[in-house]
Amino acid sequence: MNRPLPATADDGWDMSPRRETAVMLDMPTSFETFEQSARKPVLRGKLSSAEIEALLRPDLSDMAPEPAPPPAKTITPRPIPDLDKPHTARADLPEDALRLAARLSLAFRQGCGLRAAATVTDASAGTFASALAQHSGEMGRAIACFAAPGGEIIAMLSLSAPLAAALIESACGGKPGPFAPRELTPLDAALLEGLVRPLGAGISPTLSFSRIETDADFAAALARPGEADVIDLDVRFDSVRMPARMILASDDLFDLVATAPTPHAHGTAATSAATPSGAAVTAVLTARIASLSVPLSRLTDLKAGSTLLLGLPADQPVELLSGGRNGPVAAEAQIGRKGAQMALRITKRGPALR
Repeated sequence: MNRPLPATADDGWDMSPRRETAVMLDMPTSFETFEQSARKPVLRGKLSSAEIEALLRPDLSDMAPEPAPPPAKTITPRPIPDLDKPHTARADLPEDALRLAARLSLAFRQGCGLRAAATVTDASAGTFASALAQHSGEMGRAIACFAAPGGEIIAMLSLSAPLAAALIESACGGKPGPFAPRELTPLDAALLEGLVRPLGAGISPTLSFSRIETDADFAAALARPGEADVIDLDVRFDSVRMPARMILASDDLFDLVATAPTPHAHGTAATSAATPSGAAVTAVLTARIASLSVPLSRLTDLKAGSTLLLGLPADQPVELLSGGRNGPVAAEAQIGRKGAQMALRITKRGPALR
């Protein structure tokens, strides 16, 4: 069904005559074509060669002249030390000093479990006070004191600050890193004591560990007065060479060291007189439960009641090592107690006893 459209006045979209006149007056009277509006002004078509060169190479004639070049420096060649060349000992060093360095290296390896080697750089005579006066007030230096059977301190091993720091890092299960001088704490002294304690017996049977000192002046006051042999050492530890100094009373150096066997008149070797006849032969056995690497930050926080997990089952056998903590396994045992004392029950013989 078709309906007629309403008139313009009826649908509400009608404009009044005044409004219609105003709209017609606002309309433009002329119209531009599309081509005229698309045209854009162009300044010029192409640059000349001179203009291009002027743009690429501006005129710098008004600038100040360049300064004269500085004179060439004369480079003087400097000798570079050969770090791969093995360190050779001097030919004029005393034989006793060389023997002491060899025993110290062996004690580092067997007694302390450290891959350290000591070589002699110099040997001289002096006193404990004069030998320690050079290191008075040095931060980080540690002095290991060793005593005679009577308790009198007759030997000292002065560890330089880098060497002491490297030994402390090794005792904590780490590797020596960049060295920074610092004061040694009581915990550092305890760690060093555990490492250097076996060195006394390794150097001479008459020496036993006494204490660790960090003050050179106080350590000099503890030593026995009199002349001393001062031996400067170069300790190679973890491919780094660090200095140390061994000071021993002159009249106690190698006093009771067993001499080598001398040939007998009939061609047989005579036994040394250092071991009395009928003396019992003993062996040192070390009981090892486990090896544990602890960060130094955790080690400094240890206190009564702290727990360290070994990562082993409760029934793990204990290893008995012959000749120190790095010696061969002599036997395996179970740990327990007998009465009021700890005891080990052997369960298996090791390679060292086969």
